[in-house]
Amino acid sequence: MSGKRALGALALVVKKGNRRAEAACADIADLLARRGVPFSTAFHPDDDPADCLPPDAGLILVLGGDGTFIAVARRCLDRGVPVGGVNFGRVGFLNELTPENCVDVLARTLDSGPATEKHMTLRYTLSRGNGEQLRGEAVNDVVLTRGRVARLCSLRLSVNGRSFVGLRSDGLIFSTPIGSSGYCGSAGGPLMAPDINAYAVTAICPYLNSFHPLMLCPETRFSVLVEEPSPDIYLTVDGQESRHVAGGDVLEVCGLRERLITADFGAAGYFERLLQRGFAAPGEI
Repeated sequence: MSGKRALGALALVVKKGNRRAEAACADIADLLARRGVPFSTAFHPDDDPADCLPPDAGLILVLGGDGTFIAVARRCLDRGVPVGGVNFGRVGFLNELTPENCVDVLARTLDSGPATEKHMTLRYTLSRGNGEQLRGEAVNDVVLTRGRVARLCSLRLSVNGRSFVGLRSDGLIFSTPIGSSGYCGSAGGPLMAPDINAYAVTAICPYLNSFHPLMLCPETRFSVLVEEPSPDIYLTVDGQESRHVAGGDVLEVCGLRERLITADFGAAGYFERLLQRGFAAPGEI
C-alpha cells in the first residue's frame, strides 16, 4: 500500500564512524537549515533513534548500510514515521538513495514529502515448556539455524496448530518481502516484491532436498518444534540479535500487516535496485 504525506521535521540517523555518511549528513543538514526545515541528528549505535525523533517528525533518513536501516526501522516501528535510506554499505538494497544523489533528491521532496509504502513484519515467540522465553518483531527475517557443529537440525513443523511435516536441515528462514533479497534469496527462497502481503519459509540445505520454499499469508501461524537437544542451535532476528534454542523449544511465527512504513523518493524502484545490486542480469533482445 502506498500514499503521500506532509514531510514535517526530519530525523537524520547516521552510522557512527562512517566518514562519508557523516559528511553527507552535514550537507543534508545544511540544506535543511537553508530551507527552514527542523531536524534532529542521531548516531547509530550510540543513540536510540526512537528517543531522538522530533515530535512532528515526518521522515527518518538513515545514512548507512542495510544493517543500520534495519536496526533503525525496528526501533521506530511504533512511531509510524516513514523510514528512508542513503546507501553507505556494501549492498544497500533497502536504501534507495545514493551518496551522489541524496541531497538533490531530498531537495525535490522537501515541500510535499516523499511517497510512502506500508510493509508487513514478522511476529515471533520462542517458548520452553509452559513459559515464554522471547517475543518480538522482525523487519527482515527470523532464522533458526545450527552453529559451528556440522549436524542437521531435527524439526517438527506445524501450521495453524496442525502437524505438517518433519524436517532435517541446517535450519529454517522466515522472511518478510523486504527481507527476501537477503538470506532467504541466498538459500534459494523466493524474491518477493515489497508490496506483497506474505512471508516466506525457506529451509537451509534440507536433507534430500525434501522441503520446497513456501509463501504464506500473514495470518498463518507457523510453528517449529526443535525435536532433539543440541548445544548449537540458535535463533537470530534480523541478523542483529541471537538466542540459543534448546531441545523441546517451540518457535511460532506469523506476519503483521502494514507495520513498517518506508519512504519512496522515486529515485530507484524495486526492479531497478535488483539490477543495480546484481540480483538479476539484464539480457539482450
